[in-house]
Amino acid sequence: MPNPSSRFSTTVRGVIHSLDLYVTLVAAVVFGVLGLAGKASQEEITSGVLAVLALVSFSLLRIRSQSDRINESLTEISARPNADHFFTKVDDGDEIKEMISSSREVWLHGWTLELHLVSYAREIRRAVARGLNIKILVIEPNSTAMTVAASEAENRSAGELSSNLEGNLRRLVAPPSGDVSGRLEIRTLSHVPHYTVIASDPSTDQGKIIMRIATFQADHWQRPTFTVTQQGDGNWYDFFKTQFDKKWESARPYASLP
Repeated sequence: MPNPSSRFSTTVRGVIHSLDLYVTLVAAVVFGVLGLAGKASQEEITSGVLAVLALVSFSLLRIRSQSDRINESLTEISARPNADHFFTKVDDGDEIKEMISSSREVWLHGWTLELHLVSYAREIRRAVARGLNIKILVIEPNSTAMTVAASEAENRSAGELSSNLEGNLRRLVAPPSGDVSGRLEIRTLSHVPHYTVIASDPSTDQGKIIMRIATFQADHWQRPTFTVTQQGDGNWYDFFKTQFDKKWESARPYASLP
């Protein structure tokens, strides 16, 4: 959305520019009438003409300056954006906690989501108890896909990845001590996903999806990360949302809470 202060500044500059032109026009007409009517001396008319010319010159300089700035802005817009301005290397832990605690629906999708399921397990269970609906989509433990994932991970075996994932999932769906108002669903895939998804309220106008591209034998903190929103990236947002929906429908139910 346009910045209100920017629109205000643009409006003010336009008003000032219009006033310059009006003042110049009025001054020229006044001095012309006075000259024709003989109401002003030659010196006064000459001074007035010089003043009008000064105003015209000033207005032309202002227009030239604004034109240069517009051309510079258009050049920047048409230039290819720098990838460093689009991608980040890490996802924001505090942002993810806020998404889990304040959203009505959250999606988590990736290979094993090991760091997420360990780091945010408490927030997930608390949020589900309060009413959060969360979908978790991971690779099927002890599957061929997990073997492939292990070959692309750094110094991790398929058995280790599967064991850790099963333990993390068991802790998530352990029966709570109190009532549960929300729902936690876990499904598994028979293929290796190409990216991690962290989404909040994906079916609403406030929907947000954080995407982390999968890498080959690279550190977790080197994964290109970007965010799309329903309001700002409609077409691509719908694309990634539909991709998750299709994967979810094709996946195998694993466990749920309650």
